[in-house]
Amino acid sequence: MTVVSLAASSAPAVRSSSSVVVGSPSNFWLFSHRHGFDMTHPATPDAPPVYPRLTLTTSNSPVTIAPAKTALVIIDMQNFFLSAAMGRKRGEGHEAEAVLLEQGIPAAREAGIQVVWLTWGISEEAIKTLPPTVWRIFGWEIADDDQGFEVPAGADDQASGPFIRVPERKSHGGIGSELGSVTLADGSVVDAGKMLLRDQWNTRLHGPLEEAFEAGQRAAVPDVRFHKERLSGLWGDAHSNHLETFLRKRGLQTLLFAGVNTDQCVLATVQDASSKGFDTVLLRDGCGTTSPEYARQMVDFNCQKSWGFISSCEALARGVKGMVKDKPMDGGGS
Repeated sequence: MTVVSLAASSAPAVRSSSSVVVGSPSNFWLFSHRHGFDMTHPATPDAPPVYPRLTLTTSNSPVTIAPAKTALVIIDMQNFFLSAAMGRKRGEGHEAEAVLLEQGIPAAREAGIQVVWLTWGISEEAIKTLPPTVWRIFGWEIADDDQGFEVPAGADDQASGPFIRVPERKSHGGIGSELGSVTLADGSVVDAGKMLLRDQWNTRLHGPLEEAFEAGQRAAVPDVRFHKERLSGLWGDAHSNHLETFLRKRGLQTLLFAGVNTDQCVLATVQDASSKGFDTVLLRDGCGTTSPEYARQMVDFNCQKSWGFISSCEALARGVKGMVKDKPMDGGGS
């Protein structure tokens, strides 16, 4: 196989084997019409194939990944968003939780993929510098009575088209406010703690996911957990973001995303990950949202190319079953 230069070019370099090098010398994929995208990140385009390796079907081209360089990132699946004690009704997030417990997490464990739990957990220090945008997310609500206010129509409205006008009002509480006592399914009463602050009951992982995390401490590749203080868990530079520091140090280049809400914190983290050069794959059946269907459709449309790929926990489980752990005896590769 000829060595291919990855010098700056307006188009990917083509290898003699008809595969295409996509990217730069420090971060590249290999593409072939037969196998799709190879995202195993060998040292050079002509280096021997990386093993173990597994292939995921996606909404378009298949992708091949190296489990040792991959992390399953599960976002915001905590009591505040999922617990019935917090008034949350069963929905997509709970369906995603079930799929993760039945397929996604077991498959990741079997393959040796790092499981990362990423949840809101604002520190007492960070709350002092939160931007207005974050305060508004959790401190304002849609006004359903005459206490709201309308934004008056202006002359510019006619030129730019109709606007969806939703009156807002300041809600009681907000980030850092006391949520009070809540009653669990077994009848016990607990203090939910301060809204979205770390080390509170409301920011603990939800029910069986907490058990999965604890079990993950005994896995061959132990689970890790990180707190976030913005919608994205990867905002900021590599020096200030503990999750990014961990991923870089461990050589985890391919990120499989799951969690809630699909179009908010999950998407924000996917976008930042993609911009920082990580491979991004959204596991659609491992995600859920309370937003309207068109919000999910937007994510689906963009995540399948602009922000990476769309796959599923089911596809991950299938891929792990077909995982190639060692170089074939006949010397074949990908």
